[in-house]
Amino acid sequence: MIRRDLIAFALESAIGAELALFAGFLLSSPRRRSPALYLLAGLALGLAAMMAANLLIGGAGWDRLADAVLFLDLLVPPTIYLYVTQIRSPARVLRRSDWLHAAPAVAAMALWESGLLASMDAYVNACWFGYLLVALYYFRTHYRDYAPPPRQRFLVALFGLLLAIGVLRLIIVLDVGEQPDFRDGVPYLLILAGMFLVTCQILFTALRHPDLLSVPGSHLKYALSTVDDVALDTLDRRLAAILDARRPYLDPDFSLAALAALLDAPPRHVSQLVNARHAMNFAAYMNSLRAQTAAALLDAAPERPIKIVMFEAGFRAKSVFNREFQRHLGMSPSAWRNRAAAAQNARTAGAKNPGSP
Repeated sequence: MIRRDLIAFALESAIGAELALFAGFLLSSPRRRSPALYLLAGLALGLAAMMAANLLIGGAGWDRLADAVLFLDLLVPPTIYLYVTQIRSPARVLRRSDWLHAAPAVAAMALWESGLLASMDAYVNACWFGYLLVALYYFRTHYRDYAPPPRQRFLVALFGLLLAIGVLRLIIVLDVGEQPDFRDGVPYLLILAGMFLVTCQILFTALRHPDLLSVPGSHLKYALSTVDDVALDTLDRRLAAILDARRPYLDPDFSLAALAALLDAPPRHVSQLVNARHAMNFAAYMNSLRAQTAAALLDAAPERPIKIVMFEAGFRAKSVFNREFQRHLGMSPSAWRNRAAAAQNARTAGAKNPGSP
């Protein structure tokens, strides 16, 4: 029978590592800086620190870290609320008074250390549910300001999982079983499993759409647009046909106005289409297509100079080419070419020696 403490250790380790990598990704990647980005990075680092402290408490017996975990636990809900207010477009203006959201955590620790609170369970759960419900109400009230749809869907799923985790926390508090340590119980494993799913989804979404979770998009103007989903679907099919047949993005001077002329549609509608259906602006979408074209060219002929491939794919500057290729393909053009060359050599060797294993 698999020990629950080993499962908890594995999940805590994986979650902590994922969150730390995600925070590093946010803070080191070249992108527009925003309060939402720093709040999300701080939230990820705080949760990673909690996971690391729990591992030290459970594995090394460092019980003195318990107060630090409790303090971070109380800071998580207000950070989530502030992040939700900052990822909408337009974002709510941060004020100095927002620092008061740390007051419940500071007050709780003071009461706990002074012995005025016999148990923190009810306080912590009240803080979690209170902030989550307020954040959910704020999100629901300003739902249209969280466009594009991928961001809206992600936040809905995130709220669902956070509320589920909150319910499991209540189960732990009300559990009257024989387990002396809540970390040995099934509810705690379910909480960790939920957090693991959340962190995996966050990483997947962030890698696919780098700015979607950290930079409020300029999508408010589309909320009142008269173009409905049916019209956008029709326009998206025409866009796909034109891009596939003509590949106009290979021209480095190709512009939004030129694409709108090809589609016989207003530039505003084309911009809305790209943002809503592809979760990026026009320039980023064109660069993603150029990067994919460059990758295909390198696959077909890895011996070709990268500079020639860069120009053929529609890029002018090498720095832009390297950055966009890395962003959309996950590796540098040189690494991609080396991999393509190795695959081509393997195919050639296989053709020369068809009987070899």
